[in-house]
Amino acid sequence: MFSTAERAYLETARVGRLATADERGRPNVVPVCFALHDGTLVSAIDEKPKNEEPSELRRARDVRENPYVAVVVDEYSGDWSALRWVQVRGRAALVDPGDDDHGSGVDALREKYDQYRTHAIEDRPLLRVRPGHVLSWGLD
Repeated sequence: MFSTAERAYLETARVGRLATADERGRPNVVPVCFALHDGTLVSAIDEKPKNEEPSELRRARDVRENPYVAVVVDEYSGDWSALRWVQVRGRAALVDPGDDDHGSGVDALREKYDQYRTHAIEDRPLLRVRPGHVLSWGLD
């Protein structure tokens, strides 16, 4: 699904923007840390201070109501010839602790982000995005 250039860019990029919409189509966009895992993107619902249980966060509720999402990973430059981005459109699902690929998703996130080595993300759901369509710009 990903070209060699897209995969290389996503493996090193540190942050993306996850766009979700609820069942009525109301949009929500949040920055997320993510990792590539078995052809998908995975993102933790981590321990940063939140007012709600992980399963009740807006992105989790949206995905349960409407699984179609987009993730944009981009790099801005004042030199517009150096702009680059990847957009992944697909279907998202929550992966709960104990689900088959939860542990390996946690491993992929911990390998990419040292900060997750001290977070108990193994006890929290992950968000998995299965790509349906990938667009990119400026990766050549």
